[in-house]
Amino acid sequence: MRKEGYSMIFDGHSDIFSDVRYKREAGETQVLKNHHLDRLRKGGIGGACFVIWADTYNGHAPKDEMEAIVKGIKGEMAETKEFVLIHNVEELKAAEAAGKFAILLGIEGLAGIGEDLSKIDELYDLGARHAMLTWNEENALATGVKGDPNRGVTELGKQAIKKLQEKKMILDVSHINEKSFWDVIDLATGPILASHSNAKALASAARNLTDDQLRAIRDTNGLVGLNAFGDFISDNKAEQDVDHLVNHATYIADKIGVEHLGFGFDFFEFLDSDSMKSYSDQDDSRLKGMKDCSEVPVLIEKLRKAGFTEKDLEMISGGNWTNLIQRVLG
Repeated sequence: MRKEGYSMIFDGHSDIFSDVRYKREAGETQVLKNHHLDRLRKGGIGGACFVIWADTYNGHAPKDEMEAIVKGIKGEMAETKEFVLIHNVEELKAAEAAGKFAILLGIEGLAGIGEDLSKIDELYDLGARHAMLTWNEENALATGVKGDPNRGVTELGKQAIKKLQEKKMILDVSHINEKSFWDVIDLATGPILASHSNAKALASAARNLTDDQLRAIRDTNGLVGLNAFGDFISDNKAEQDVDHLVNHATYIADKIGVEHLGFGFDFFEFLDSDSMKSYSDQDDSRLKGMKDCSEVPVLIEKLRKAGFTEKDLEMISGGNWTNLIQRVLG
């Protein structure tokens, strides 16, 4: 589905490391290779931001959840030959040239560090080059979309933002509420990412972005990743399909330019139903026509038919992510 010479397809958001954690706790090894690699390759995906998501639906403390996933990551990355953590754009390009899957390690919410900002250094040393202040919750640093709409980034959170930017980590706003968003924009010294959010003009999901937010991200020379989760596509479940995701791509590209658009699919076929219920009331939020990463070429073809040029598709598929990584990580 992709023209020769395209950069890799890069998926800007995946919770696959949660699956790695649980399968390794059950005694498995080589989880990425045995359960995910074939599907990723079928979809043409050569790199992704795999995040540490300290989901607490099971009643566990965020710190414990984060530590459990970190343990799983360390074990998995010590074994795998097919996947590699990347820390800058040269390592991204080297992974592609070597035929290895490039992982940008991210943190989906920093609740797990509590009030100890030195934990950011530990995550950086692990390989993390991306972070969100919150998931959907309120924490010591900022306020997620399910928190108090009048509460934004805290004083400690402002220190965290400064630290993240000084360490040249990508700062992601996809889960914070609108007040926190504008607090981040006020403090931004470089590109801001919304890794898995769509246009609020087309679907009212709390994490989708208003036109003003889209323009603010553009003005930082940042990036917005298209989210394939059904709730973010349309308020009408019957319209939660690939064609309506294409509408979001067209809308965002028209508003802020194709150079600020990428992928951040948030596929979740490997998550259990209890985990799913922690952030969706729908029985099934899989996208009709693109249920998982193996079917991403379907979206590429529909974007082409919608009028996106080959150059546009190269940028959206991976080029814009490569550029963002170069601008922030070097």
